[in-house]
Amino acid sequence: MEEYQVWMLLAVQSAGVMLFFLAMTFLVWVAFRVSKNINESGGNMISKILGSIFGIGVVWFGYGSGTFLSVLNQGAAYTLSELKNAGVEISSIANSFIADNGEGSYPEASLVGDPIVMIWWLSILLIILIGIWGPKNNNS
Repeated sequence: MEEYQVWMLLAVQSAGVMLFFLAMTFLVWVAFRVSKNINESGGNMISKILGSIFGIGVVWFGYGSGTFLSVLNQGAAYTLSELKNAGVEISSIANSFIADNGEGSYPEASLVGDPIVMIWWLSILLIILIGIWGPKNNNS
């Protein structure tokens, strides 16, 4: 394997993750709409529970797509570091990528990631759940 093949594989894998993330963006919008509609209609307990489950699922899978992208980056860094260790000359960009993504350690998935991303997804979840379970909006 050569360096450019690692970059091409990462690009193809990342494109798949980005398509999933675009779908998650649409589903976040749907969850916001569900939350708003439940709030405005007063929603019964079943609709509130189902809306909450849907919102939690959207946030869970959205956050998971970011986690998966991190694992892909770690995998590419690991592969690049293995190439380097095998004596293959790699670019300075590849060396920087290895340094930024775990110094070439074996990739491991973790739910604890970038704190800013965690806060962002938590805020989306709170917007959904507060809309569903919070006080009814009387701006109609």
